[in-house]
Amino acid sequence: MDHGEARIFMVEAPVVAAADPFDPEGRTADLTLSRAAVPPDPAWSDPLVAGPGQGAWARRFTALLARNALALLPLTALAAVPMHFFVGRLDEAVVTAPALSDLASGLGLLLLPLMWLAYLAVSALPQVLTLAGVVGIAVPRAAGKLRPRPGRVWSLVALRLRSLWLWFAGFSVLTGSLPLLLTEEQFGLAAAVPLALVLGVVSTGVLTFGGVLGCVVLIERGPGRRRALHLLTLVRPMGLIVAAAGVTVVPRVVDAVFGGFAATVAGVLAVQLWAIAALVTYAQARRVEKPVTSRSLFAEQAAPEE
Repeated sequence: MDHGEARIFMVEAPVVAAADPFDPEGRTADLTLSRAAVPPDPAWSDPLVAGPGQGAWARRFTALLARNALALLPLTALAAVPMHFFVGRLDEAVVTAPALSDLASGLGLLLLPLMWLAYLAVSALPQVLTLAGVVGIAVPRAAGKLRPRPGRVWSLVALRLRSLWLWFAGFSVLTGSLPLLLTEEQFGLAAAVPLALVLGVVSTGVLTFGGVLGCVVLIERGPGRRRALHLLTLVRPMGLIVAAAGVTVVPRVVDAVFGGFAATVAGVLAVQLWAIAALVTYAQARRVEKPVTSRSLFAEQAAPEE
């Protein structure tokens, strides 16, 4: 017997299982066509980082809201104070101009622009406090650091509150000064609705960009503006846009129907939803750019300042 013609070829189990028994030529399986099991992306099951698509975004948003609603209640109460006394009250500062004209022999009018700037800067506090609180509470909880203490949350965001407030104070000056410059008296009553739509779109766009920018400032501490624009191009931030529009529209509608106190409650809740939407959108964009988890985001957030 010629052993050279009676060779036995051993094949492994995956090859035998994948072979076609009805192949007339008796060939075994082509290994290049076999699909190996791909390990699942940990971000798909992460409590903070959403997978691709609006459905995954909505599930993470709902889960994050339900998980942190009670922990965010003190923060909501804190943000309600500047929301009630300062947001949307710039027109009251304009009314005080005649009284200021009699102050210090007419030199009081010079204080009016400073007072406007002060109102606009303080009116940014609800967004600053809420976004910083959501990032400082939700990220550690998602990473497994349950019940973050107030001191720990403060240490995570304290050093970045100044730059965050400067950004949002600038946004507030932009969106708050436009109604003073673009008035119905200048363009006529027929332009009232288009002006309201333009101002609403501008405010919504600023809050959409500012939400991601705030997360960049609080977590990455890098060059914020370009980084935020880059991250926004990686996703379709429809949920964040809707939340930003809610911050712009809902308090005004509630104020017109139910009054100032109800508008404050609605405004604080809308800002909180916007902050959660901003964090989920930011995390989803980070996942598109590079695989991340809530633990890796927390590690960036808790890294010591250089």
